[in-house]
Amino acid sequence: MTKLYSELAQVYHEMYRSIFDYEREFHFYDGLLRKYARRSILEIGCGSGNLAPYFLKAGYEYTGLDLYDEMLQIARQNHPEAEAAFVRGDMRELHLPRAFDAVIITGRSFCYMTTNKDVMSALQSIYRTLREKGILIFDSFKADELLPNLKKESGQEVESGDTKYRRVNRTSLNLETGWTWNWEAEYHIEKKGQEKKVITDRSVLRAFTEDELKLFLQLNGYNILEIIKENTLTFVAQAM
Repeated sequence: MTKLYSELAQVYHEMYRSIFDYEREFHFYDGLLRKYARRSILEIGCGSGNLAPYFLKAGYEYTGLDLYDEMLQIARQNHPEAEAAFVRGDMRELHLPRAFDAVIITGRSFCYMTTNKDVMSALQSIYRTLREKGILIFDSFKADELLPNLKKESGQEVESGDTKYRRVNRTSLNLETGWTWNWEAEYHIEKKGQEKKVITDRSVLRAFTEDELKLFLQLNGYNILEIIKENTLTFVAQAM
């Protein structure tokens, strides 16, 4: 299991605030939620809560869910006014006290559903968490574009305060349970006055084809409202 969201939670928080444009990502989801008139939302894969303040400020009834306590701890510390809005859970087995108008799976978190069983369990669990006619919005890497063009090595550098982070990414085909690939990341952490740390993290992720996701959604009782084809595949589907 990846260390990125547990042992490296603070590293994730610091790096991804620079790697991702969270304001732009919020406006993307906000546009879809307004289009379909949804106000109560569950964000699966909320991580350290970087999107949460945008949804809260916009007046959404917001709950953020993540699998990792370390990520949720950062989210609660950074947003004490909404501490209760962050809950721990697994998208494959949700047990929440309320239902939602919409569920959004952000940050390509759906790509950690590496087996067909994972995918089916997640879609069924989310279905039970949606109100009648509720919608699911999630994105995925495009298998036919990503896998033929895997970069053997890439990297990012971020400075935050007195700490410099450098990540070296190495990827390779896996293909054991679908269009899966291996991701090995080497994190170099240099904090002023301290010895340099190097931590290696390994994980397996899955990309999907459009037809695969259409079939998975159909098998689990969803009607596809739209598919947005940009850098990723984004599906908007309604529970029937």
